[in-house]
Amino acid sequence: MRSPLETSMSTLTSGPLDEPPAPSEMHAAPHTAGDAARLDMSGSLYMRLVDASSMLAFFVFEYLLALEVWRGLVGLGAEAQAAWLVPLAFTAGYVTADFASGMFHFLADNYGSTRKPFVGPVFIRPFREHHIDPLAITRHDFLEVNGANCAISLPIVITTYLLLPVGANLWTMFLGAYVGLFLFGIFLTNQFHSWAHVADPPRLIRALQRSGLILGPEHHQRHHTPPFNTYYCITSGWLNPLLARTRFFERIYEPLRRVLEPVFGAADEVGDTDHKGHPRR
Repeated sequence: MRSPLETSMSTLTSGPLDEPPAPSEMHAAPHTAGDAARLDMSGSLYMRLVDASSMLAFFVFEYLLALEVWRGLVGLGAEAQAAWLVPLAFTAGYVTADFASGMFHFLADNYGSTRKPFVGPVFIRPFREHHIDPLAITRHDFLEVNGANCAISLPIVITTYLLLPVGANLWTMFLGAYVGLFLFGIFLTNQFHSWAHVADPPRLIRALQRSGLILGPEHHQRHHTPPFNTYYCITSGWLNPLLARTRFFERIYEPLRRVLEPVFGAADEVGDTDHKGHPRR
């Protein structure tokens, strides 16, 4: 017998690769006022300190990594190579950021308890809150929206800066630029996500959304339509049609559940349903 996730994902991904018509509105998962209050950590001193310190450290190491790339180019007399190296690294990093945003979004939606120390409140809780109050992200300030992504990026940027010999050759310079730009794409992801929920974003942002360069509300509506289990990528959303058509998340759901639930706990339930709208077992 197929699980609700398998059945719904098959329905959503059985058509052609082209995107289906967008739903007319975004929906919240069934929940109670108590659920919303429990997940709302706006103004929490603990979260403010985590977000602020993570963002400060992230930008310090992003700057240091970018400086190493530039010094490497100058040291090798390869400044002219920046004309192809930086755009290529940016494109590769941006596409990778879109995939990473979808993967992390999928994990945070489907596995782990919000009560798990550190991981729960910092990384899982914002996604659970978002499904019961999709507009909450628009009421959060810049620090709260983007702090968690800085925290998750820190180990990568620090390791790259300390261990990668960026100036050794063009390949290591490309890798350093790629990592830095990939992580900058991750940093921008939640801001793009927030703008996709704003009713009247700035004119420039709306133009970028309509161009498809960043996540747009019409595209993102598919994720906020029951059963809330597709179109997880939230940087640009470019990879969503392909991942849906190939049933990527459906295929990895059960193997990952067996590995992650013993470590991080089962996904919290919301009201009389789980956060996907499935009845409690």
